[in-house]
Amino acid sequence: MQIFVTFVLLYILAQALLSVAQYFLRKGKKRPVLHGILIAVKALVAVAFAALVMAGPVQLRAVQPFMMAAYVALLADAAADLLYTVICAVRKRPQSFAVSKTISLLFGTAFLVFGILNMQIVTPRYHTYTSEKLTQTHTLAFLADLHVGSAQPFSVTEKTIAKIKAEQPDFLVLGGDITDDYTTKDEMEATFALFKNIGFPVYYIYGNHDRQGHAEYAHGRQYTEAEFEQAMRDNGVVILQDTFVQIAPDLLLLGREDITEGERRADPVTLANPNPASYLIVADHQPTEFVKKNLLFGTDLQLSGHTHAGQLFPLKWLYALIGGYVFGDYTAQDALMNVSAGACGWRMPLRTDARCNFEIITLSPAQP
Repeated sequence: MQIFVTFVLLYILAQALLSVAQYFLRKGKKRPVLHGILIAVKALVAVAFAALVMAGPVQLRAVQPFMMAAYVALLADAAADLLYTVICAVRKRPQSFAVSKTISLLFGTAFLVFGILNMQIVTPRYHTYTSEKLTQTHTLAFLADLHVGSAQPFSVTEKTIAKIKAEQPDFLVLGGDITDDYTTKDEMEATFALFKNIGFPVYYIYGNHDRQGHAEYAHGRQYTEAEFEQAMRDNGVVILQDTFVQIAPDLLLLGREDITEGERRADPVTLANPNPASYLIVADHQPTEFVKKNLLFGTDLQLSGHTHAGQLFPLKWLYALIGGYVFGDYTAQDALMNVSAGACGWRMPLRTDARCNFEIITLSPAQP
C-alpha cells in the first residue's frame, strides 16, 4: 500500500509544480505560437521522462519515481491543453487557465488510475505454433519480468502463479527478472516457494536484474547469488545458464545466460546444438541477439521478455520505430521470436501501455 500512496503523492506534487510554472507563463499576453510550443514541449518532456525511467542510467534511480509521476502530469496536461485549445478555437471563445487545468486534472487522474490498475491485472496470452520437426503436441508457459516487490503486491504474484498452474502446461520457463534490486530476501524466497510441487518442471534463466547488480542505488543487496540459486533448487526450479535440456524426443530447450554477464555468456560457436533434429526453443531474457547470435543454434522459437512492451506510452511505438524488438512475434529466416510484455513492470505501480501477461504456447506438428 505504501508504494501506491507514495506514487499518488508524487503525482499531486508534479501537478502542483506544473500548475505554478504555467500560471506565471500564462499571465502575459496570449501568443498562439508560444502556446503551441508549450504543448509540444510538455509532451516531449513527458516522453523523455518515460524513456529515462525505463532505459536511463542507474544514477537516476533516486528521482525515477518523481519522473514517472511528472510523466503522467505532463502528458495529461499536454493532451488536455490541446483539446481545450481546439474547442476554444472552434467556438471562438477565450481560453481560461482554470478550465484548462480542470480538464488536465481529470485527464491525469483517469490516466493515473488506468496505469495503476493496468499494472495489477495479469492475463495469459495464447499462441499456437507448428513445425514439421514436432511429432507430438506440447504446451508450455513462459513467465518473465515479475520484478517481485517492485510494482505489485505479493498477492498479485500469488494469483499469477495460480493462473499458470491452472493452465497445466507441460513445463514452465521463467524468463528472467523474476526479482530485482528492490526485492527483499523474504520476498525472493516466498516467490520460489510458489513453484514447489507445482506439478510440472520449472526452468529458469537469469535476467539483468535478478542478481541485484545495482542494489546500491536501491536498499542495498538483500541476498547473495548463492542464496538466490539455493532458493530455486530448494523448490525444484532448474537453473539454465547456456544449458540444453531435452524436454521430449522432438523438443529441445536452451536457456541462455543474460547478455549483461559478458564473458559468463557462452559464444554460440562453442555451444553446439546436441540434437539438430529436435524443435529448438531458446529462452533468452533480452531479445537483442535473436538474429546476431541465437540463430546460429538452429533456433526454431526464441522466448524473450525484458522490454515490458515499453510499459509507458508511447515507448512501445518509439522503440518499434527505431527498429527494436518490443512486443509480440518476429520472424527471421525460418525462426520465430515471441517477446512477452511481462507479468509486471519496473520501479513504480504504473503501466500505461500493454497489459501485464504471461504466455501459454502450444507447439503442434505441422499438418501434411
